Amino acid sequence: MRSYTPPRSTAPAPAEAPVSLSESLSPSEQIVDMPQQTQQTQQTQQTSTSKRGELSDVVERMARRNSCTPAAGAKLIAKTSAVETYQISCEDGQQQLYKCELRQCRLMN
Repeated sequence: MRSYTPPRSTAPAPAEAPVSLSESLSPSEQIVDMPQQTQQTQQTQQTSTSKRGELSDVVERMARRNSCTPAAGAKLIAKTSAVETYQISCEDGQQQLYKCELRQCRLMN
């Protein structure tokens, strides 16, 4: 009976130690541990088409003051550290965009 011995690697050892994930991130990035989701929670999130943001309620109130009856909630469409952009669909078919910079929101169109 023969035995198999795998060939030894002739590749040189790496000159540098591997870099950890946290070391490879820029200062503005961070690792966030996400809790495990149940199947029901995942299905609920997949069927929800509206992504709410921190200032969704404020934007919805502003839309009402600008002659828009929201057909759905304010949808967060873009977010950076200081700016959030929202879209609102009105019942009459018009669309409104709002930009919130440092918690100060204004109508874009």
